[in-house]
Amino acid sequence: MTDVENLEKIIRDIFGVRKIIKKRRNTNKCIQPLNIYPLNMFAFNFINRLTRLNEKFKDNKDALNTICERVKNLGEAKDSGWAGPYSELVALDFYSQFSEFLGISYINLLEIKRHKESIPAKNGQKEKIDIDLCLSLKNENLFTDVKSFNCVHQIIFDRIFEAVENYAAKEFKKNILIGVDNLSSLDYLDVKNSLVSKRHEIERLLKNAVKKNQNFVSYFSDSGLAFNFRISWPGELLTVKDYSPFAMAQAYRYKFLDYGNKLVDNEYSLITMVKNPWFNEETVDFGNFNNMFYRSLSRRTFMELAKNDFPAKDYSSAYKTEKIKVCDVSKSIAGIVFIDDNSVRSKYYKSLYSAYIYLNPNYKNKTPLSIRSIEKFFRNKYEVQIKDFDDFKWDNY
Repeated sequence: MTDVENLEKIIRDIFGVRKIIKKRRNTNKCIQPLNIYPLNMFAFNFINRLTRLNEKFKDNKDALNTICERVKNLGEAKDSGWAGPYSELVALDFYSQFSEFLGISYINLLEIKRHKESIPAKNGQKEKIDIDLCLSLKNENLFTDVKSFNCVHQIIFDRIFEAVENYAAKEFKKNILIGVDNLSSLDYLDVKNSLVSKRHEIERLLKNAVKKNQNFVSYFSDSGLAFNFRISWPGELLTVKDYSPFAMAQAYRYKFLDYGNKLVDNEYSLITMVKNPWFNEETVDFGNFNNMFYRSLSRRTFMELAKNDFPAKDYSSAYKTEKIKVCDVSKSIAGIVFIDDNSVRSKYYKSLYSAYIYLNPNYKNKTPLSIRSIEKFFRNKYEVQIKDFDDFKWDNY
């Protein structure tokens, strides 16, 4: 049974729905572990997650169909493309744990004409605003789109390394490993604007290094990019990793500008970020690293960017007009929720997810959310998964 056939079987067994995935021989880091028996930890948690979602949404045909489609999408994805649909399933499962307090709807289509002052409306968007989840509280709705917190530059380098390693195997019959030093502080904008266009140039440099039997090679671009690559024939590959949660927060400070097309004007708009170590190896979750990183990144998004009145289009191609400022986007984000998916290593509800919730004290569209106003909606046995919860009430400067 191929990995795709096994995924189709999982869908049939849990949801009673028949889904056909056209690419019959496809595989990736997500569906391959599901086809190993006995079940490993990831597969155990994956199947239990789908079972919980089936039970939770058994009376909502549309939601169940969307969930099945997302599972199907996992089998259709190449490389790290599975991260998006997988993150939606994780977020839906996490929030469903608090469903005695939260009403949850999935998916939500909002009429743009009812949100004329929203970022997407000002950006010229004519169609509906498609938002993954709506969390209904007693008197408020919290709309949140779900994003995978993947490492963009690592994805690019993985593709480069694969091409060069295949080249070495084919041309020189050598099995090699390639690594790169110190990516943790690589600026997010530099990655988007420069690294992608330099991919083939870096690939040529590494192939030439392989041809010359070099173990170490450096790359410098006119735009200021600088990398040290290490090549091993064969054996253990050692790279230098100097992690700093604060340097990473600075590097990623403009990341959330890319998500302005999901922010509404008269409801609370949050962004939910999901991280799994199989599509993000950059955060290390050691010595409280992730907590410090997420908190610092949120503060930069809420406070630093709130003072930036340059056009958002200078930092993100998502914007078409100079009328939308960086500060407009920053102040339209009501909060950010980071969810670390620990299902690779833990099967207990207390440690299955680690969540970090940060609320924006400078939110402009409504009264800013506070811990006091929403923490009661997360109070049950699953609240142990919430590792940090801050509204920066005393830290807004």
